[in-house]
Amino acid sequence: MATLRRRKAVRVLGGTALMLAFVAVVLALLVRQAGEWGVPYFSFTSAHGSPCRNDLTGITCEPLNLADVEFFADLDLPADTVVLAGSYRATHDYEMSAQLRVPKASAKKAYSTLRESFGPCREDVATPLSTRGVRSLCAMASENGADESGELPSRLFSVGTGVDAEGDRLVGLSIRSR
Repeated sequence: MATLRRRKAVRVLGGTALMLAFVAVVLALLVRQAGEWGVPYFSFTSAHGSPCRNDLTGITCEPLNLADVEFFADLDLPADTVVLAGSYRATHDYEMSAQLRVPKASAKKAYSTLRESFGPCREDVATPLSTRGVRSLCAMASENGADESGELPSRLFSVGTGVDAEGDRLVGLSIRSR
């Protein structure tokens, strides 16, 4: 009789342990995937490798890596570009800001890419780049009005770039949706 009770107790404890293990595995999988599914206050990694976090109204990615800066800004920067700081915030609209440093060897290529993507330098606009110690300053910005075709631009941007004392090109980007 004592043996039967012992066997029954082992079966009950074993079954309970299996149920708890099953629940723990399912819970671990849910918690791991929750960020990618968009559950608020859970973290995930963007498709390009930056750490992001969901909140009630959208996502925030910070700090950004170069691949995400290129993706969000629709740019093709030199591979040796360093992201000094960057953040991306998306709700029903999006906003991205980044501070970049392009080594002297790639500075000309980066400048031509910026001019191709954002247009000519302008005198009458502010720049998101700190201008202290920067020469050859160039500021580019979109207008709030329509472009040449009469269409409103899908994004508003302010871009500043210049060369520091070492010859590296510094870039400040501020881009947001309309």
